[in-house]
Amino acid sequence: MTIIPPTSAGSDPSGAAAASGSNATGLNQLDNSQTFLQLLVAQLENQDPTNPTDPTSFMTEIAQLTAVQSQTSLSAEEQTVAADSMIGLTVTGAAASGTTLTGPVTGVLLSSSGAPTLEVQDGTGAAQNLSLTNVTSVTEPSEASSS
Repeated sequence: MTIIPPTSAGSDPSGAAAASGSNATGLNQLDNSQTFLQLLVAQLENQDPTNPTDPTSFMTEIAQLTAVQSQTSLSAEEQTVAADSMIGLTVTGAAASGTTLTGPVTGVLLSSSGAPTLEVQDGTGAAQNLSLTNVTSVTEPSEASSS
């Protein structure tokens, strides 16, 4: 049997960490196309020669992997565009401290993992961070000042 080494030094080869959702991206270890291809090669090397696997099933798996990667990439791009379009607008949402934060968006912090973070100017003029996923409303600055 072929043993495939983990993709990073701190990864859990059993997949327990991925199954519990504790990794940063929220995806399991099969989100890495290199890992998928290594598993595919190991499966081909170790198949029963008297009962070979149908090659169309491998093509189906590869097509599914490509579709998931495309959707993940598109989702990240959509979040970035949404965050960028909020600069200058007034947003309301739950801050990391649990309080409600309302103010104009002055900038966007992008991360390789997770949703973009908005820099929001609070009532004191200080910039606070608000995750895009915690935004509950977006208004034009003139609408926010008139209400």
